[in-house]
This record gives sequence, structure tokens and C-alpha cells, in this order.
Amino acid sequence: MVILGSPGRGSVDAIARHVSVTYGREANVRRVGCRREAAGTEHAVLRRLLGASPSGHEVRYATHSLVCGLLARGPLVLAIGDAQWCDEGTLRFIDQLMRATYRQPLTVLLHLPPGLPGPAAATFHELATRDYCTVIDAAGLRPADTARPASDDLAELALREPRLLEVALAAAALGSTDPDLVGALAGLPSKTTGRLLEEAGARGLLPGPLPAHGTPSLLDTLPEAERERLRAQAAEILNDAARPAEQVADLLLEQSTLDRSWMRAVLREAAAAARHDRPAAAVSYLTRLHAADADDAAVRMDLATALVDIDPLAARKHLAHLAGTPPGTGDPLLRAHAADLLRLTSLMVHDSPDTPAALDALLREPDPGRQDGPPTGRARRAPATAPAAPTVSAVSDAAAIPDTSAVPEVSPVSSIPVALTPPTPSTVPVLTDHPTERMVLAVRALRTALTASGPDARETAVADARQVLWSGRPHTAWARVAAARVLALADDTATALDQLQRTVADSAEREETWAECHAASARALVLLESGRAAEAAEAASAASRLSEAEGTSGRSRLASITLAHALVARGDLDRAQEVLLRLDGRRLDDCVWEHHHRLTALALVERGRGRPEQALRLFEQCGAGLAAAGVGNPVFSLWWVHSTELLMRLGQSGAAAQRADFGRQLAERWPTARSTGLSLLARGVSADPAGCVELLTESARILAQSSDRQSHALAELRLGKALLHRSDRGAPARLRAALATAARYGLASVAEQARYALRSAEGRHTLAALSHAERPVAELAAAGKSNRAIADALHLTVRTVEYHLTNVYRKLGIPGRAGLARWFPAHGPQPAEARAPGGTR
Repeated sequence: MVILGSPGRGSVDAIARHVSVTYGREANVRRVGCRREAAGTEHAVLRRLLGASPSGHEVRYATHSLVCGLLARGPLVLAIGDAQWCDEGTLRFIDQLMRATYRQPLTVLLHLPPGLPGPAAATFHELATRDYCTVIDAAGLRPADTARPASDDLAELALREPRLLEVALAAAALGSTDPDLVGALAGLPSKTTGRLLEEAGARGLLPGPLPAHGTPSLLDTLPEAERERLRAQAAEILNDAARPAEQVADLLLEQSTLDRSWMRAVLREAAAAARHDRPAAAVSYLTRLHAADADDAAVRMDLATALVDIDPLAARKHLAHLAGTPPGTGDPLLRAHAADLLRLTSLMVHDSPDTPAALDALLREPDPGRQDGPPTGRARRAPATAPAAPTVSAVSDAAAIPDTSAVPEVSPVSSIPVALTPPTPSTVPVLTDHPTERMVLAVRALRTALTASGPDARETAVADARQVLWSGRPHTAWARVAAARVLALADDTATALDQLQRTVADSAEREETWAECHAASARALVLLESGRAAEAAEAASAASRLSEAEGTSGRSRLASITLAHALVARGDLDRAQEVLLRLDGRRLDDCVWEHHHRLTALALVERGRGRPEQALRLFEQCGAGLAAAGVGNPVFSLWWVHSTELLMRLGQSGAAAQRADFGRQLAERWPTARSTGLSLLARGVSADPAGCVELLTESARILAQSSDRQSHALAELRLGKALLHRSDRGAPARLRAALATAARYGLASVAEQARYALRSAEGRHTLAALSHAERPVAELAAAGKSNRAIADALHLTVRTVEYHLTNVYRKLGIPGRAGLARWFPAHGPQPAEARAPGGTR
């Protein structure tokens, strides 16, 4: 609402009271005044209004999430004073927010002195012309306690002033006070209608500019049949006046029958107009059309398409009807398109496996019902028999953390295939610039990235992924998320996070609940893979809350698994185990991402508990499952890095060297800074003390160039420990680098190990400063011996013992004898996690 006139705190309070009365709950009011000097600063007002700190378009995602959280608790009023100095970024965000929160208890007040706004005049005028925006004079606000006439008063009014009541009812049905439209519905001249509208407004018969949600409408006093007749006439008048199809369609949604041809035509037009910006509204229009004629295959297909990113399960039911046996349509091209989308939605809801072989089958499978070639703009696919797709369930799952204490046998490296055979040229479709083809590109990019079949696989997958993201809006958010995942695997994390964040914000604005949850979960996982544990935990928790708020908790499994990984990295093993045990592992068997990341998380919990045998067993199970599924990408899961470290800890150095060499083969087929650095890290861990420093040094150097902060911190930690073992004075610098990185990104477990090793390094350096005469005196004093006992044991005088102890206290920086326990005979109990090799991912 744009309010012309002086803002004044009283007017905002009056509006807040009105909103509270309207919605039956106390409104949360946030106020801010615009500053002339900040008019050119992007999102300046938005940051002050909602307390958002991120920069760039991240502020839109953060503030949108904040607003959704506030709306979940009750009505929200955002009041902006001196709006002529509001920056353009904030105004555009308000526009997107109002469309995204359609029918939610949000009121935005822009107080504007009479006259034109300032620097953002064009955006302000664009905002003021939106259908959700009302421009009023502050003096014309009706008090919140203005009551509508009671039904008895209306009955008396109908007898005494029937035309006044007819005008009020017509305005309520039309949702407009335009004298021409109201007069046409009431059957009165425009001039007379205008006068009666003024009188009706003064007597409280018309809805005011403030939200009227929950307030009984004047139409509610009419019998249902009469109310439906009046709305049908109002819709026809609006249609004849060439009003937007969506405005007319909103009136038709409540009609029990669509008995006139123009009604269905308007609903179709409204659905087409709303499909891009308001898909949820398009679903409501198409649902009404489908209810009127369930046999209309074209409407069912449009409804299924609109539902794909909102509720793929519901979309799948419609698609299964159209592409099933017997088919729900006689049109072979419509049936073929339904079959295409059916395969995709089955993938989205995990009704079909998402293994590389299954993705390959999706590319190979011919479209059913297609006869004389594909329609214009559709990919040409060579007919081929789809191979049976192996599922992850071929590998037994650990529904709970195993209790066995037996050391597992290591699977031979040769038994794990490095990659699938590259697809033959006949399986690759000829693509055009059509949304369906971009979807096919996304499937192909993901398949190529997962298999990592050769050195050129990365370039091929990245090229396909970039084409999906930058050749126009993909047909579904699934394609955009898949392309972003490919870029993340290719070590282009910045672009991947940018695209995922945009997808989350776009999906929220378009009310596509499934797509928003899916993209938010994927974003949390990419943050985790880049070693940003604190951000990953926050993002995963937000995705889980979003899924629960939408009543779709089953969609947040990946978010829960990501949260468990982040909690392990932050040292919270109890919470991580609690999150993992809430998941039903048996339902994840055919989900490549969820199943194997869950196994890895379970293994990391076991390792953190000091149970390396059980941890190794789970890592080996993960590796065998990935091999069965055909996943050969070295950075999809770091099971091979973790198992290499555990094998060394368990004394199986030969098996560890084999595993590290297996990781090297994987990295050669997907060459990135991250995969190369991890390969060097595994080889350095499994190498003998003489050769490990060179490998670990190179690993740290290369991982510093990657996006993986956790692996870089681990490489610095391993290198620092190796140098410490050799009494190299470069150890403290490496350990401090590991500690700084771990502390910055919330990697509490790595930070604890680095601190412990750093204390050991500093202790060695300090103890080396003690003389040969001082050290035995200090050791005996730390053991609790008195000065006389020390003098007798070492054949010294008591004064000499006191002299040596004084020098020891000074060199170690301690006040007295009590501080010696820290240095002799050891530096204190070693933390459990420090004894466990490797990182926590």
C-alpha cells in the first residue's frame, strides 16, 4: 500500500491494529525510515528493515527466508517511511515478495509525500501499478473498528435503499469500485453508480484499502445460488472489459459449473499467463478445468507439467494416466511427451533409481507412441533397448550402526570398476534449443559426471551443464539443480552455489515447494563439500524446516544427511547419530546421493567414537555400492581417502597403498584440483615417513587452489604432523594454517587436532631450550619430588636444585611447580578425535 501524506507513528499503529483485528492475531510491525544519502545503495533499506547482512543477491534469499519465518508466526507489517528515497533493489524485492507471498498475511506500507518519488521513480511507478498495490490518502483510512452492517440492517437496507445495496454487492463481486464496471453489473448508469459508491463507502458497505482477509464479505449474506450467479455475471463483465484473464479466472474458481464456453477459454488463458510467474495459480486454474472435464487430455497434460516443480507425486499420477496402458490419450505426440515427463518425475520422487545406468537408460529409451519422427523442437533419439539399471540396493544397507568388532577384509581394488563404458554415439540425442532438450542435457551432464569415464569427461559434463544454465530457463528446477551439482563436482563451487541460491529464491517466489526444498538441500550439500561446515549446518537445518513446514518431510532426507555430516565436522557426534537414526535407510537403497552419503556419515560417526573397524566396514560398503551403481567420480564420496587412513591405522599398510593407488586412478579420470590434491593426500598418508612429506606438501599446495577448505585443512594438518615427527621447525606454521582454516569454516574436529599437535610442536621447541642439567630436575619436580629428594637423587645441593627450577619456570613461562605437570612427562591427555586419522566428511 502506498500512503500519500505524512507517515506518523499513529497511522502505522492504526493499520497494525486493523491487520491484527482482520487476521485475529497480533501483527508483527517492523519500521524503517529511508535516508536520502543511502538512496543509491542497493538493498540498503532492506538490510535495515530485516537485519539482513549478506551482500549481493544473497540478501534476497536470506531476507525472503526471514520473511517466510515471520509470516509462519503471524501477520507481518513492514512500514517504510520517506519512501521517495528508497533504493531500487529494495523496491524490486518488495515486488517479488508480494507476488511470492500471495494470500499470506503480509502488508507493506510505503509512506510517500505527495509528488514524484526520487531516484527510483520508474520502479516505484511500476510497483504502484501492480494489482496487489493500493494508493490511498492517509486521511482516507477507515478506522480498524469500523463495523460492517449486521444482517438485520442489510435486510432493512434492501427494503429502504435497494439500489445502494445492489451497488455494494456488485462492487464486492467485482472486487472493484470502478463506476463503469459496477454500474454494468448493477444495471445503473455510471454517474448514479459513482454517487452510490461514495455513499456505500462512507457507510462501511465497501471493503477499504486495508486487507480484508477473514472479514465476512457482503456476498456471504446471499444464498449460495444467488452468490454464484452474481459472480458469474461479474466474471463475464470483467471478461468483456478485457480485464486480465487471471482476475476473471479467480471468480470462476468458485463456480460449481463451467456451463459456458468462454469460461473454460478464460481459465486456459489465465493458466497460460500464470504458468511462468505464478505456477501455483496456474495449477488452481487447471485443476478447476480438469474437474470440469477429466477426459480432456490436453488439460491434464498442462496440469501435470505445472505440478512438476510443485508436487511431482501428483504430476506423476496424471502422467501415468496419459502414458499408461491403456493410454489416457489417443494423441501419440501428447502421450510421448507425457512419457518423457513421467520418466523424469519418477526420477525426482525416487520411483526409479538415479544411478548412471538408469540415467543412460533415460537417454536411450525411445518415446512410446512416436511414429514418424519427433515433433518440431524435440530431440531425435535413436531407438535402443534400455539396459537394466543396477540399483544401489544390490549392496546391503546398514539400517543402524553395526556392532561388529571384526576387522573387515578389504575388497580388492581390481574388483571395483573405475568407470562405465562411454555411451555409443547413437545414445546421444541431437539437441535443439527447447526446454525438453535442456532437460536431456542435464541428464546427460549428470550421467557423464557420475561415471567419470575418462579425462575428457569433465569438460564434456561441464559444457552440457553450462548450456543448461545459460541457454534459457530449464523446463524444471531439477535440470538446474542437476547442472549445478555437475559444476560442484567439477570444482566450480562458486557458480554452483550461485545457481542453487537463485533456484531456491526463484522457486520460493513461484511457490514451487518441491523445487525449493530440492534446491535448498542440494545447496547445503555443496556447502558441505566445500568444507564450510557451519554454513552447511545452517542451510541443511533451514531446508529441513522448510520441508516440514510444507508438510513434505520426506523430501528433506538429503538435507538431514548433510546436517549429520556437518555436525560430525563440528564435533557433535551425538546429534549427528540422532539425525541419522531417524532416517529409514531401507528407503534410500535406490538413491545414489542419499544412500552413499548416509553410509559415509555413519562411518564418520563410528570413527569419531573410536571404532575404526566398524567405520572401515561402512566405508567399504559405500565403495562397493558405488561400484555396483557405476559411479566412478572420485569426489562424489571420499570413502577411499578415509579408508586409506583407517587401513594405515589398523596396520594394513599394503592395503592402504593399494587404496591410495585406486584413488589416483579415479582422479586421473576426473582431473580437478580437488581430486588431484585428495589423491596426493591419500598417497602421502599411506607412504613411508621418508616420502610422505613431499606428497603432503604438494597435496596442500594443490588443495589450496580448490574450493574444498576441509581437505586443504586436513592436508596442512597431516603435513604439520609429518614435519613434527621429523622435528622440522616448519611444523608449527603448517599446523597454524590448518587451525586457521578449520576455525574459519567451523571444522571443530580438525581444529581440535591442530591445536593438540600445535601444543606438542611448541612444547618440543620450548623443552629444547632446557639445559641437560635443568631437564632432569624439572622431570623429578613434575613427578612430585621435593627439592631435598631431587638433590639426593641427582647428587646436587638444594640451592642448585632451586636455581635450576627458577630457570625452568622462566623458560616454560609457568609460575611455579604446579605448571610442570603440563610439560612432563607428556602434555596431557590426547583428544579422542585426534587419534582418529583423516577429516570428518
